[in-house]
Amino acid sequence: MYDLAVIVAVECALLAAIIFLREPKLLIPAVVIGLTFEYAETQALGRLGSGGATGAIRALLNPGKAAMVATVIVVLAQRRHRLSSLFPDSSLLLPVFALSGLLVIGLAWSDSLRPPNSILILPLYVAFIVTAPALIEDRRDLERIAGAFFLATIALSVVAIAQRNPGVFHWRAILVNSDEYAYRSNATFADPNNLARFLVVSMSLAAGMVLATGARRLTVYLAAPSFALGALGIVLTGSRSGWMMLLLVGFIVVLTAPIARYTKVKLTAAAVAAVVAMVALLLAQGGANAERVRSLTSGVDAIGQREFLIRAGLHMWRDNPLIGVGTGNYQHALVLKYFSEIPSWAKTTLSHTSAVSVLAELGIVGALMYVLVGVRIGIAVVATYWRTTVPFNRLMTGWIGASLVGILFISQSEGRLIEEPYLWLLMALLIAIETGPLLAGRREPATAAESAAPVTAPVAESAAGRGRRAPAGVAPSAPGAPIAVDERPAL
Repeated sequence: MYDLAVIVAVECALLAAIIFLREPKLLIPAVVIGLTFEYAETQALGRLGSGGATGAIRALLNPGKAAMVATVIVVLAQRRHRLSSLFPDSSLLLPVFALSGLLVIGLAWSDSLRPPNSILILPLYVAFIVTAPALIEDRRDLERIAGAFFLATIALSVVAIAQRNPGVFHWRAILVNSDEYAYRSNATFADPNNLARFLVVSMSLAAGMVLATGARRLTVYLAAPSFALGALGIVLTGSRSGWMMLLLVGFIVVLTAPIARYTKVKLTAAAVAAVVAMVALLLAQGGANAERVRSLTSGVDAIGQREFLIRAGLHMWRDNPLIGVGTGNYQHALVLKYFSEIPSWAKTTLSHTSAVSVLAELGIVGALMYVLVGVRIGIAVVATYWRTTVPFNRLMTGWIGASLVGILFISQSEGRLIEEPYLWLLMALLIAIETGPLLAGRREPATAAESAAPVTAPVAESAAGRGRRAPAGVAPSAPGAPIAVDERPAL
């Protein structure tokens, strides 16, 4: 337990430094970087378990989740005298609250011994998307968050390369010769597919930044290197679902990027050519990655163990079509009541398909609730995207929407939908852009002084009126003359 105590002490020291240095906005970048460190909570699985109170404690060994707790506490402390302003005026909150309530109620007809960790941590995620937008107010905050994604991608890609060659930091024995393949890089994530999921989200943001903002410090020193290293890192994960997610999310980001249409066509054509060339190179080199690429053409066989997991989940749903077997009860029901569905060669009993998990655990009622939340998120993304003409805000909104679609897509083969912490981080960013006064408008403040100025600008008085000079850029008006109004279109 000594190593875990050291990790907790370091987490507390870093979070305290952020808070006491009066930079609480750095908590959100800390969440971005800290969530990648699944090493500690995974290593403590045997000692603390995956459910109950000890499971919740184990989850907080992740620095990102600890930073989420700090975010909630800081915002509550800041607004303790005006709690009415705590909840953002977002259309997403009510559906999310309803879904969370259904997940909690679903424990009532679950026969598992303890609630799963995904439900125990759910109140933290919900509280985070309510409070985090208070710390995401302007473009500078969004750029800090983007920089945190890029820094994490660079570090994780270097670790992933080191795991493959020269072969260090192999901290999960289950990944050695997994599925008869060489070690699949996972860096500090618990699973290579989780690493691939993060790299896709970050690489698509990096590509969008380069396209939409041009040569700036953020793009030259962070975005471009993170994309280059991430491209190598995602290959070393051996994640077929991650590769497919990259194509999907990358296409949507290019499609929604605030760039010329002919540029989008050229980029799409170039990307297709690059993918074809990379696949040809992998197949020519042979080895583990080539075998995984070839397996994509094998149809149903490509999903491997997921086939019997899907069949068992659908069996649970047919037996309980309306409300399912209860929240988090898939694995418990599988190993007890549906044990005959498990083949002798199976190595896992966790569901790898989120849609099947929803049907099996919550039935038709749960599926309809998930659809409602998905529709509301889609409407919010589209409305927020078209509400603003600021290119940077459109880029971020399009990237958030594309990443949410990608997470939903990859969860159909790797699981982790509501359990995915970056899903909740992206939702918090969406709510911040949707409701933030400096982010939801149609134009971007020209200067920091303008962003702090009141909505109604003061009228410049004539020099003869009180002997004061008019502000720079505002012509003094003659007494009795009509006030000039700037009718230029918004940028």
